[in-house]
This record gives sequence, structure tokens and C-alpha cells, in this order.
Amino acid sequence: MTGKVTRQRFSKNQWLEAGLKMLSNQGVDKLSIGNLSRTVGVAKTSFYWHFKDRQDLLDHMLEYWISEFNAVLTDNPDLPQLPPKQRLQTIADTVVGQDLAKYELAIRGWASHDEAAMAVFDNIHSRRMAVIQRAFADAGFDELEQKTRAELFNCYLNWGKVMNNDPASFKTTVNRVIPMLLLATVETD
Repeated sequence: MTGKVTRQRFSKNQWLEAGLKMLSNQGVDKLSIGNLSRTVGVAKTSFYWHFKDRQDLLDHMLEYWISEFNAVLTDNPDLPQLPPKQRLQTIADTVVGQDLAKYELAIRGWASHDEAAMAVFDNIHSRRMAVIQRAFADAGFDELEQKTRAELFNCYLNWGKVMNNDPASFKTTVNRVIPMLLLATVETD
């Protein structure tokens, strides 16, 4: 939507989505108020209606990422009530169906160079992993198995789309991964 800049007002959430999209496509270094304004074709005055400056935008982007892309899993009181397999399936269906992982890698990339963003990312990652690990605990796995299986599950949810760009195929693979992760412990040397 590049081109002529108009004086229309963008909602705060529209700016946040556009900011996350730019972060994902170009990285945090390219995310400037001017670049963002030109990309969405909206005057900078609309930006300043919602944010004080670039740092304010970045702070709000993290908050938005938490509330819109993570809280549905980390703060969902219904998930722990489901049996482990159904819980993992619900998590997978939610992540895949709502495309909740679409900014995950970009946020992590940004966090690798920004201490404050890393603190937020680590907190959310820990909360998410606790939800997933609890499903494996409830399935009867010991602590090491819970952690390993939760990491594999979370890794595939976040990287699977990168490896498999076809949404239907990605969902099929996720549905095949869950029963595999719930199989009994494999003996290792």
C-alpha cells in the first residue's frame, strides 16, 4: 500500500499490525516512523495521535504481540481442563488457525539485540512453555521428557510454517506430530 501519503487516521491497532509486519519483513533497524508512514500511505500525524515516538511504538508492539498472539494460550483457563492430546491439538489448531506464530521469529530476532525486548520475549516464552509442558506432565512424562517434548512441539509450531509454506500441509503435519510426541518414552544410551 505504498504511494501517496494521505491524512486519514489509522487506528492504534492498524499501526501496531503495520509495525509488526514491517519488523517481520525488514527488521527493527528499518522500522522508522517515516518508513512505516510511507509504507501504509498515512501521514505521520496519525502516528503521533497514538504514540509519542518510535520507542513508544516498539513498547506497544510488544504489548500487542503479548495480548493478540500469546494470551489466548498463556491465559486461557479452559486449556488445563482438556485431556493432554486434546489440549495439544487445541493449542496447535489455535496457533495454526489464527496464525499466531507469524511474528514470533521477528520478535525473537529483535530481542536478540534489545535487552528489554528479550526480557518480554523470555517471559512470554516461559509462560507458553509452561502451558505446553503441563500437557506432557499430565500425559505422564517425567520432567526431562516434558521439557524436551514441549520444546519440540513449540519449535514445530513456530518453524513449521517456514519449512512448509502450504497451510493445509502444515496443519496435516502438526496433526501427525502430536500423537508422535505422546508416544511412550524411547530408551536412549
